[in-house]
Amino acid sequence: MNLPDLGDHVRTDSPTADGFGLVNASSLSAPPAETDFIPRRGETPRKPPPTKFGAIDVGTNSIHLVMVEISSEGDFRILGRDKELVQLGKGGFIRHLLTPTAIEAGVASLTRFSKMARLKGVSRLRAVATSAVREAKNGGNFVERVRHELGMELHVLCSEEEARLIYLAVKHAVNLGDRDNLIVDIGGGSVEIILGNAERPEILFSAKLGALRLSEIFLANDPPTMDEIKTMRRHILRFIEPLAKRIGHRSLARCICTSGTFQNIATVCAYRRGLTDVNASSQLMVDRDELKSLGSLMSRMSREQRLKVPGVEAKRVDNIVPAITTLLAIAREFDVDRFEYCDMALREGIIIDHIAGQRAHFRARAMWPDARMRSVIQLAERCGYNQMHAMQVQRLALSLYDQLESLHQLDRHYRSLLAYGCLLHDIGYLISHSGHHKHSYYLIRNGGLQDFTDMEVEIVANLARYHRKSRPRKSDYSYSHLDKPSRRAFGYLIPLLRLANALDRTHYSVVDAVQCRLTEEKIEVSVKTAKDSELEIWTAQRECPLFEKEYGIPIEVSPAPQEPLESQP
Repeated sequence: MNLPDLGDHVRTDSPTADGFGLVNASSLSAPPAETDFIPRRGETPRKPPPTKFGAIDVGTNSIHLVMVEISSEGDFRILGRDKELVQLGKGGFIRHLLTPTAIEAGVASLTRFSKMARLKGVSRLRAVATSAVREAKNGGNFVERVRHELGMELHVLCSEEEARLIYLAVKHAVNLGDRDNLIVDIGGGSVEIILGNAERPEILFSAKLGALRLSEIFLANDPPTMDEIKTMRRHILRFIEPLAKRIGHRSLARCICTSGTFQNIATVCAYRRGLTDVNASSQLMVDRDELKSLGSLMSRMSREQRLKVPGVEAKRVDNIVPAITTLLAIAREFDVDRFEYCDMALREGIIIDHIAGQRAHFRARAMWPDARMRSVIQLAERCGYNQMHAMQVQRLALSLYDQLESLHQLDRHYRSLLAYGCLLHDIGYLISHSGHHKHSYYLIRNGGLQDFTDMEVEIVANLARYHRKSRPRKSDYSYSHLDKPSRRAFGYLIPLLRLANALDRTHYSVVDAVQCRLTEEKIEVSVKTAKDSELEIWTAQRECPLFEKEYGIPIEVSPAPQEPLESQP
C-alpha cells in the first residue's frame, strides 16, 4: 500500500472524549492568542501547564499502559508504565471468539489500569484494541462491556492503522535515516511489517501470523513434531513471499523489531552468550545464526523444558517457537542478518499521534466554495469533529439514500440535509461523551449555521440528536420542533444515518461500499470490505429494527462474499 508521508499525518478521531467518559474541553477550544502569553512588564512569560495523557494497547497477548506528561512545546516524559500478559486471544483463533476467561481477565486489567491513570492525574486516556478484538465475533460485546463498566472507549484499530502507529513510535526512537529499513512487530494475533525511512513509510503490511495464533492453530503436540513446524513454516512463507517480491532486492539499512515476544527472544539469546545484565537495549540484538540455533533447540523441547531456559517468560513460552520461525522466514525472504530491538511500539505511537493531532488540529483549512457546506465544516471544526469518521458516515449514508430512493421517494433537497447531519452528528463530544448526541443537537441549534432556514437547522439537529440511543418520541423537546412534512422525511433519513454510523463503528473506514438488493420480501445489504468487519456488521444488525419500523420492510446486513484470505496478495 503506497501512502503519502504519514510522519505528520493526523487523525482526529474521538479527539474530545477521554477514556473515563470525561472531556477535557479546554484542549479542544481554539488555542489562546499569542498575546495571551506576552507578559506584562516585570512578569515572567506564562506557558500553558503540561497535560497528562495515557495510552492503553489491548493486544492479543498483552495489555500495556503508558502514561506521559506533555509540555506545551509537544515534548513528553514518561510518568509510568505497566503491562499484563492477559493473552486475550488465547483459545479463540479457530472459532473467532474471545473466551469468557479472556474477557474477564481483559476487563480486570483495564479496570486496574484506569485506576492507575486516575491516581497519576491522567485526564485523557486513549485505549485501542488490535487483532484479537478486531476479528472476534463477540468483540463488540467486549467493547460494550468495557464502555458500560468502566466508561472507557475502546477503539478497535484496523491493521493499517496499527502498522502506521508502530512506524511513528520507531521513527521517534530510532534515526531511520534516508535508507530503507524493515520494521517488524510480532504480536499475538498478527505481524506488522513496515518498509520505510525517516521521511515516510513506503509499505504498511499486516498478516495474521501472530505467535499465539500460530501456536494455537499449528502446534498441537508437545514438543511439536517436525511436520507441524514445516506446515507452519510453509503457511508463514505463503503470506510473506508476495511482500518480498514486491519489495524486491533492496539493500536494507537495518531490521528493527518492537514486540515483547522479540524482546524475550533477544533476552534468551543474550543469556546464551553469557551476559548476566541484559537491561540495556543495545544488548538486545540477535544475529541470524544464533536465532537459527535457538530455534533448532527450542523446537525439540517440551513446554516444560522451554520454561527452564534462562530468560524465557512463562506467558510467552508458547510464542517463542512460532515467533522464531517467523523471524527466520523474514530473514530468508529479506536477506536479514541481524535483528535489533526497539522498546517503543504501538502505545508510544498512540502518544506521538495524539501530540501531532493536537498541533495540527488548529491549522488553517482550505475554504469550502459552498456557503452552506462551509458553515457546516466551520462548526464541525470548532467542535473538534472526527473528520475521517464523519466523511465515512456521510459517504455510506448517501450511498444508502441513493440506492433506496425508490422506497423513500424524498426530494433531493433532503439528501443535502442528510449529508450535513452526518458531518455534525458527533460534535457533542465537545461537551461530554455521555449524552453527546443530545449535546450535538444543542450545538447545531445554536451554532450559527449560515444560509439555512430554521426548519432545515431543526432537521439537521434532530438527525444528530437521534443518531444513537432511543428512537424519537412525540413528547421529546427536540422532535416536537419538526413540522409534519419534516417528520415524514426525518423518519426515512434517520435509519440511514444510524446504519451508516454503525458501519463505521471502529472509526477506521474499514467498509469500502454497501450494496442494496431490493426484493418483494426484504432488503439485503451487502457490506464490501477487504478488512475485518465483524464489529461493524454486529453493530449494524442492531440498527435493523428501527429501519424496519420506518420503512415497513425487513432488512438484512451481511458481509459480501470474498475470496479466502490465503488467495489474497
